[in-house]
Amino acid sequence: MGGRFAALDGLRFFAAIAVMLFHYAAHTDRWGMSFRDISAPLFSIAKFGYFGVDLFFVISGFVILMSAWGRPLTAFVASRTARLYPAYWFAVLFTGGLLLATAPQDVSIKQIFVNLTMGQSAFGVEHVDGVYWTLWIELHFYFLVGLFFLVGITRNRILVFCAVWPIAAALAESSDAHLLATILQPTYAPLFAGGMLIYLLSLDRRSTITWLLLGANVIWAVPTAGTDAAAAVARLTGAGMNDVVMMAITAVCFLAVMTTTLTPLRRVGWKWLTIAGLLTYPLYLVHEEFGWAIIGALAPHMPWAITLSVAILSSITLAIAVHIGVERTSAKRLRRAVQSALDAMTRAEERPTRRRAADRS
Repeated sequence: MGGRFAALDGLRFFAAIAVMLFHYAAHTDRWGMSFRDISAPLFSIAKFGYFGVDLFFVISGFVILMSAWGRPLTAFVASRTARLYPAYWFAVLFTGGLLLATAPQDVSIKQIFVNLTMGQSAFGVEHVDGVYWTLWIELHFYFLVGLFFLVGITRNRILVFCAVWPIAAALAESSDAHLLATILQPTYAPLFAGGMLIYLLSLDRRSTITWLLLGANVIWAVPTAGTDAAAAVARLTGAGMNDVVMMAITAVCFLAVMTTTLTPLRRVGWKWLTIAGLLTYPLYLVHEEFGWAIIGALAPHMPWAITLSVAILSSITLAIAVHIGVERTSAKRLRRAVQSALDAMTRAEERPTRRRAADRS
């Protein structure tokens, strides 16, 4: 099954907007006061934007399995590298430069260069931009999917994996197996696993076992990802969250992906939704510090609604520029370069095997 799910692209953009609204109207001190004191109704909505991250992870489970299905490992690695790094490199350099100019105490040249690897968490280096923490989580998921190429990606193996992964992750955490827990990500495992199961359902909606496993992962996600998100909202905004609301929003993250991929919405082909999906990643990468800088500069002098609108529109405009000027110009070239390098490595590894086989014959 190929092609894009335009409605899913639109959902990804919605998740990015939700996260951006959370950062601009719930989690920031750039207004000079709590945004709750500026507009309590908007604050009460914006605080739920943190769950946009959980929605992203469910979508990733779906999309990454779809991109890996029926493809060789080299093609998967090349496509993921080209998708992730060009916009990310720009974002690190742009945001790093912005912080060096406006808040040099918050960043260093070394920190910027280590961040370019996307593996700064492994080196104990702070993120240049707070949103990068989710990319480290995504890389763990990519690693686990990459392992499947060693044995082959099949429906039954994915089903077993989605049944075992959240349980194994929880056991690793409870037994203080820190390295294994870091790899398996117990907090977010059911979100990714649920997304993978939704992809399997998009191929065959009649599978009872897939539906049961999806239900189990939705339930499992409540005390892990849902509780973690609710705690983060309370910590970052000072606003608590009702358990019933938290459970409902966690379930909605799965339901939204199911609605856009398992119902007639999957046949929606509106181009503007696809374009919105393409802008999601650069918008997510560049919005936080850039928008906060705009809010800090304008808030003392302009009405809050105008300031917020300028921050949002400026971030979207920057995301469009990154997509056109960076992703479109470099992603294909990087994918071809990585693919060529991996193919050359594969050929080099195959030559000794062929020679030994020839010698034996």
